[in-house]
Amino acid sequence: MKHDAIVHAAGGVLGGTVGTALMLKGMKASQKLPERLKPPPVRRDPGEFMVSRVEQLRGAPLRRGLHDALARGMHWGYGATSGALFGLATSRLRLRTLPAALLAGSVMGTAVWAVGYIGWLPAAKLTPPVWRQGARRVAVSVLGHMAFGIVSAIPVLLLDRRRAEPWWRRALKRIAR
Repeated sequence: MKHDAIVHAAGGVLGGTVGTALMLKGMKASQKLPERLKPPPVRRDPGEFMVSRVEQLRGAPLRRGLHDALARGMHWGYGATSGALFGLATSRLRLRTLPAALLAGSVMGTAVWAVGYIGWLPAAKLTPPVWRQGARRVAVSVLGHMAFGIVSAIPVLLLDRRRAEPWWRRALKRIAR
């Protein structure tokens, strides 16, 4: 049971990392969308903001290269952590079907969006409150995060499908065909 949770968390980390890569590419590509379809404006990069807060608490700035690396790494850490939490949360569910993985991933992506865009980003004054962003912008942002969640769910789905039936039984079925 503990092993299942660790394996699921690792699968979630993998999915969250791939999902983060796709999200970052999507964020760049979204700048080419018509203005009404662009994601909500972000006043300051959240990773940059968090590293600056650490510097304030520390009472001294970090070296520029370290500052920049940590700021970029915050996106990756957030995505990997979200994926790990997803893997842990689903370790008992067994996502054996694609519809189950799509649903679970969509829910996870929406939750990640809500934590950021309803929660800490407006609280930190990095984005306007969600009710001031416009329905289209919010929809684009939620859909992007749902895609992140679905990508995060795929490794967990593959893990659960492989464990649904022992390898030797699958091999016997292939031979019998």
